[in-house]
Amino acid sequence: MSKNNSETVIKERFAEDSGFGSSFSGTDERVLNVDGTFNLKRIGSGSVSIFHEILQLSWGKMLLLITVFYILINFIFAIIYYLIGADGLSGIREGSPVSIFMQCYFFSVQSFTTVGYGGMHPVGMGSSILAGIEALCGLLTFAIITGLVYSKFSKPNFKFKFSDNLLFAPYKDIKGAMFRVVNSHRQTLVDVEATMIFSHIPEGHKSRIFRTLELEIKKISLFPLSWTINHPITEQSPMYQLSEEKMTRNKAEIIILLSAYDEESGRVLKEINSYHFSQFVYNAKFSPMVEIKNGKTYLYLDKISEFIQVH
Repeated sequence: MSKNNSETVIKERFAEDSGFGSSFSGTDERVLNVDGTFNLKRIGSGSVSIFHEILQLSWGKMLLLITVFYILINFIFAIIYYLIGADGLSGIREGSPVSIFMQCYFFSVQSFTTVGYGGMHPVGMGSSILAGIEALCGLLTFAIITGLVYSKFSKPNFKFKFSDNLLFAPYKDIKGAMFRVVNSHRQTLVDVEATMIFSHIPEGHKSRIFRTLELEIKKISLFPLSWTINHPITEQSPMYQLSEEKMTRNKAEIIILLSAYDEESGRVLKEINSYHFSQFVYNAKFSPMVEIKNGKTYLYLDKISEFIQVH
């Protein structure tokens, strides 16, 4: 087998291992956005799950959406009651058109929530049918909202805290590519596992190559403190003899995959992050973020990205 064919086989094998196919390899931009999403756009008639789209919203936006929907749906039913006429509702007081409409609106609220205070009730066929339909819509709506709120509460809102930069620091007699991560929440995480994928466009190539990197420690059983995840740059490393200039010219990027088991929720948490070549820092090492005083261990989360230059 020729050298070019061998390189092609190796490239395809590692692209398959990392999950990035040859189509994705064609981009010269960063693979992952800053927020951890893939740098791609889906075009066409892809299916959209309204349920999952709403779950992705923040609590504030989700509650605002529910409130706006509640106001609008009652407004629509109030218009229909008003068009049917005041004679269709018993207990409605005479007044201006605005006053009558507002009474129709609050009757709609009572029907939609199935409260029914008794001050007003439908008397005609049209208003009675409409009140029955609205009560059914209200029951279904509150069932859906209950499911959304429960799913939102039960979904772990967990994020690992990563260092801002990836450092190329002295490691034993060689160098290592390392970053730091910490559990900034109070829940206990166990069986934490890391994967590092190196991505770059070698000189003379038009396609991006992905290589899974060997780690000094790939998995830890407990995660009470910070964890500096390190890839030793040995002669077998795809980063061997790649200078800062080559990293920039090759548009290098290191993709991070972390997974951990959360004992409280009983779920496996996963997160993706990446370091663009603009976030690489050379000849530096992380500053300590753990201190022991009076027999007690202190973990300073705000120091996770602090580093010092070394020569």
